[in-house]
Amino acid sequence: MNTNIDFDLLLYGVMLVVLSVVAHRSAPDSGHSVLITGIVGGVAAVVWGVLGLRGFRRRIWPISTLIIVVLLLLIQAVRGWLEVKAGNDAFQPVALILTLLLVFGIGQVVNFVRGNNREK
Repeated sequence: MNTNIDFDLLLYGVMLVVLSVVAHRSAPDSGHSVLITGIVGGVAAVVWGVLGLRGFRRRIWPISTLIIVVLLLLIQAVRGWLEVKAGNDAFQPVALILTLLLVFGIGQVVNFVRGNNREK
């Protein structure tokens, strides 16, 4: 297994936790769903990254976790941009951070799927 994929997943998990805390701090009115998704998804990504670096080869669980996190981030990013469009400019930093996390999450899913195809 390519350890770069596992290390990328580990870094994505840390980034997910840190940026979700920043997003929640910048707009506490955004609710706790941003914080919960970021912390739970980030911790899960870190755990899967560490397990991958330690030799865990089942890839369905990290891919499933990433897909769930990406779907949740998509829902939250759309809600954030709808708030910005409605005139609530306090949500703009949250929407930007969620969009950034969403793009990186999609990249991680693609990275995992392509990495699995190369191994076969």
